[in-house]
Amino acid sequence: MTTDEPTAAPRRAEMAYRHLVEFIESGQLGADGRLPSEIEFVERLGLSRASVREALARLRAEGRATSRRGAGTYVTAGRPPELVRLSSITTVRDLIDWHEFRVALETEVAGLAADRRTEEELAQLRHAQAVLMEKLKRERAGREDAAFHRAISAASKNLKLEDAVGALTSHIFEWNRFTHDRGILTLGERREIIDVEHGEIVAAIADGDAERARAAMRRHLLNGRARLLSAIRT
Repeated sequence: MTTDEPTAAPRRAEMAYRHLVEFIESGQLGADGRLPSEIEFVERLGLSRASVREALARLRAEGRATSRRGAGTYVTAGRPPELVRLSSITTVRDLIDWHEFRVALETEVAGLAADRRTEEELAQLRHAQAVLMEKLKRERAGREDAAFHRAISAASKNLKLEDAVGALTSHIFEWNRFTHDRGILTLGERREIIDVEHGEIVAAIADGDAERARAAMRRHLLNGRARLLSAIRT
């Protein structure tokens, strides 16, 4: 018996849970749709039935799914309560408030990612950065920027934080649209800044240096805020 066997089952259940959440949120089933059976998920994921059963129980406990006797498990109509209710961005004040929230959230997420990331997650993060840099040769790449930040949140191993960063994606898009409309940076300038600032974040996470990762993320986000405020005041 190896020393890491006691943690293997929880890790497999976590993998099953993440897959089921992604499946539900993909919209393939629609509201109140029936989930595939336990056996179907076992075959699809290559995990034990116990892991899948535990993941389904967690979904039911969170209100994402409900069981119907003799009929299987169904997606719960409507989303479970949000960790944070996201208000729309309609003013500069709104934008600044949400950016402050983002700084507080993603600074800690970066530190956790540095402590907890796997080699696979590091590879995914580097890939997300490479895709972003390639897209920035042609356009603003808001979606790719958000994907980079989601890759960091996935490495934090905290689903609540990962959900919160994911929920902020639309607000990140709004931030990028606003800065683009103001003409704060040319595409070339944006690409150069992201190359350096994202590069510092990736390097710190790769080195497992949590404090440096937090500092690099905070610096990156605050620099963006400073550029916006400078443009607004001119």
